[in-house]
Amino acid sequence: MVELSEQLQSINAANTPIQNKAYSVPTHLAPAFIISDINNRTSIAAVRRLIASINDTGSDIQPAIFPATTPATLDRDLKRLNKSKSDWTYPRHFGHKFHHKKTGMTLTGYRTDNIDKVIACAVSHMRIWYIVSLGTTPTVVLEHDAEFTRKFSYSFFNTRNLNEIGILGLNDPRGATRKAAVYLQKILDAFKSVGQANVASIPVPWVDNDEITPQGLAGNSAYIITPKQATLLLERVNEVGIWPNDALMCKQLFPQLMQAYPFFTRVQGVASTTTG
Repeated sequence: MVELSEQLQSINAANTPIQNKAYSVPTHLAPAFIISDINNRTSIAAVRRLIASINDTGSDIQPAIFPATTPATLDRDLKRLNKSKSDWTYPRHFGHKFHHKKTGMTLTGYRTDNIDKVIACAVSHMRIWYIVSLGTTPTVVLEHDAEFTRKFSYSFFNTRNLNEIGILGLNDPRGATRKAAVYLQKILDAFKSVGQANVASIPVPWVDNDEITPQGLAGNSAYIITPKQATLLLERVNEVGIWPNDALMCKQLFPQLMQAYPFFTRVQGVASTTTG
């Protein structure tokens, strides 16, 4: 297994231009960004476990560690995206709700001891979306607490269909999202109608009785995104403002959201660097 220190020395995804050389990465390997707070021991330990799971499952993934935006780097990273904290339009206080007129959705503030942590998490994903939007290849996005439970390979998918899907969740919902049991059962029910597919791409289900609360993937700790959808996500930010990344990536704004089944990843259950 490649040591984390070697990864950190060789990869500076936040500041180093991407070199699009055909020989740099074997074509069968899926490029992947691992978002990590490189100054946080919990995050570093989780990344080690994540990289070990990539190796242990024999997954066809070329991981690159992506230094997360933190409260300390938030203003700098927002500026690089031509944004500021004033562009945050989601409720700032836990449990606070308001009706978002432009989308018709009811938004509820996330639990956190520091709203800058929630904004920073969103900005980490936005920075990756920007990089992906400049390329031509679907990319795997991983938060540090993801863990592969089975082999992942782009060969399991039809590349053309993957580009048509745009955003595909990889995560087991258990422990990763609200109403996980409802999400899981609806995916299992939908899979029964697919047949004996090696990997099925199933529309992300609704878990609420209404459609006014943002509903999306089973957490944003593991997903595939194409350049086109990355561009559209950034355009949505310009339209509605900066939201938590998993709230922005919702069925209301992106009806084509899909879920891979059987699942490829689960969450490790480590302490959150966003809510703590």
